[in-house]
Amino acid sequence: MALTTSLLDINPLAVLVAGMAHMVIGLIWFMPKLFGNAWAELTGKEMKPASQWIAAGIIGHQVMALVLAVIVKLANVTNVTGGIVVGVSVCIGFIVTLEIGELIWEKIPFKLFMIRVGNQLVGLSVVGGILAVWR
Repeated sequence: MALTTSLLDINPLAVLVAGMAHMVIGLIWFMPKLFGNAWAELTGKEMKPASQWIAAGIIGHQVMALVLAVIVKLANVTNVTGGIVVGVSVCIGFIVTLEIGELIWEKIPFKLFMIRVGNQLVGLSVVGGILAVWR
């Protein structure tokens, strides 16, 4: 299946909802009582976003959902379990490997690494499941 055909066959509403789901999962994940306080303590930063980048963040969630939709389509996955497997695979193959660089070069605490990776693991799993079944 060609990439252009995959792009044309993707449900834009599913991508929109999946991108929003990823964003909401992140907002919940970093709530103070879940992992937000731990994140703030480990980074020494406040839980206050840089407001000038919020639009870019929203677009980023949508782009991520679109790219994952293409991968799900190319993998011909049509059930929730398969979508979760694709999401986990993408997380391990890209997110975890990039975050390992943070461990090595920025010397972030392992707990911070796990908080970041956990957020993406849950988020990409949900997004993969949504995109696999909602065509």
